Amino acid sequence: MKKIKIIIQGFGIVGASTAINIVSTNNFNNIFHVHCIDKTNQAGIIKINNAKKGIFPISTSDKLLNIYLKKALQKNKISFGWDQREYKNADIIIISINCDLYNRNKIKIKKFKQSVISVLNNISENTLLMVESTVPPGTCEKIIYPELKKISKKKDMDLKKIYLAHSFERVTPGQDYLKSCRNSYRVYAGINKISENKCKKFLTKIINVKKYPLTKLMNITSSETCKLMENSYRALNIAFIDEWVKFSNQLNLNLFDIINAIKKRETHNNIMLPGLGVGGYCLTKDPLFAKIFTKQVLKKRSLNFPLCSSAIEINRNMPNTSMRFIESNYKKKLRRKKVLFFGITYKNEIGDLRYSPSLDLIKKFINKKSKCYYFDPFVKKINMKRLNKLQLLSHLKNFDLIIFCVNHLNFKKIKFNKSLSNGKTFLFDLNNVLTINQINKIKKNNINFYSFGREIIE
Repeated sequence: MKKIKIIIQGFGIVGASTAINIVSTNNFNNIFHVHCIDKTNQAGIIKINNAKKGIFPISTSDKLLNIYLKKALQKNKISFGWDQREYKNADIIIISINCDLYNRNKIKIKKFKQSVISVLNNISENTLLMVESTVPPGTCEKIIYPELKKISKKKDMDLKKIYLAHSFERVTPGQDYLKSCRNSYRVYAGINKISENKCKKFLTKIINVKKYPLTKLMNITSSETCKLMENSYRALNIAFIDEWVKFSNQLNLNLFDIINAIKKRETHNNIMLPGLGVGGYCLTKDPLFAKIFTKQVLKKRSLNFPLCSSAIEINRNMPNTSMRFIESNYKKKLRRKKVLFFGITYKNEIGDLRYSPSLDLIKKFINKKSKCYYFDPFVKKINMKRLNKLQLLSHLKNFDLIIFCVNHLNFKKIKFNKSLSNGKTFLFDLNNVLTINQINKIKKNNINFYSFGREIIE
């Protein structure tokens, strides 16, 4: 049986997990070979060279990703490199590269377009081009397809034999990273009927469609819009609870009790819990994509997306709210105070630091001349001045403030003894990190403790 060669452009957090998902399908008994291409900059070279040694490019608690990468290398089902000419031999090309913002008000669409053109310049007939990246609505139809027309004409290729589809990823970084790639409700659409069918055929082979059926949308722009609406909905929900956190802190209410009461109503059981704010690559930019793109590319000036814009601002401001919460309860100057931060990633169980609200909070302490340390099992090193890594969890009593920012699972195993009941050390839980048992132990030992969204016990 003929092997199907798949090339993934972009060996980042999504591209890498997608590659492992494809090659490990049906316990590696499949007809796929995946070749991953990344940038030729220093970061890209390091990622590719590490991958060749069986090292997954992103720090994550999902051990299967590293195990399956090594197994795929042993079985010769995966390869890596930078040679753009590899695209000529591909049956399927998956675009998994970032489409970023400039200063949160302009999309780097030209940079994204150039990356796609580098693929199109080397594409062959009978190839499925599947865009997995989160892109503004209209990108495939208004940017990629016109370029495909130009290049196919220039190279005397049959445009009808080059297939374009969009199907965005739905992965959940963390301990079930790989499982989430396979067990997800994938949405797809194509530029035409044959593109749709080829995309569907491929997705059926790598997704558990018996439990998670595919959803076909009416056109390719609908698929692009679906991803943005999905992330915007989540960002709005987080902004909603952010507002009520501020209120509950002012009135000394236990917002967790209130939320649990609301959740008993079936129509309201998806309400979010209080936290430090939004981080990561998607929720910080996706709600703005449609607004910016309609003005920047589609030239439609009347669509302002006020709710999405407000949600972004509210979420972005949460580290400031957290800082005010800490200062109002600590009531001492922060200069030269020793501060320990538990978790600095944007999300639990991964090593991703992009747009981390924890880092925004840390910068505020650094600006106040505090002595800042962090403990995070998923972050080996970070290049931030005046931020030091704590290697061992010992002598916690020597810190003036201990701040829990990220709910990594192993933080729920930390035991708090009477050594912290010295009156010097203040504990702050900003993201629902600690368990009720831990909190009860803290209260029993009369440790100074403050939790975001919970009532303050004097």
